Amino acid sequence: MAGPRRAWWAMEEAIKYSKERFQFNKPIAAFQSIQHKIADMATKIRASRLLLVTAARMIEKGLPCTKEATIAKLFATEASVEICDQAIQICGGAGYVEDFYPLSQFYLDARLGTIGGGTSEIMRFLIQREVYIEEK
Repeated sequence: MAGPRRAWWAMEEAIKYSKERFQFNKPIAAFQSIQHKIADMATKIRASRLLLVTAARMIEKGLPCTKEATIAKLFATEASVEICDQAIQICGGAGYVEDFYPLSQFYLDARLGTIGGGTSEIMRFLIQREVYIEEK
């Protein structure tokens, strides 16, 4: 899935930029708000990977995993969009200009993940259907 990989790269670009960009005589990486954004990015990336691995293991074992795979796709693609968006926010104008940072392309790639292969709305429909089936 390109989205989660792009999200990781976007986080790496944001970390690099935050160490190089100075405000008030210190790198912006020293500011708690930037640190929290990076922590949230890392958490979403780890959660996405765990959800994807869980679904993949179920597929390898031949187990039914419609709900798990759909949850993984929904969470990972939406997390990727949020991560790329926050990376652009950290990098400010530099994150928006394609010639300087590839973040705007990362964002577009991640956003496509919420559309291609089934929109987020379709994923939510499939998840709720599986949840209701389990209750029967």
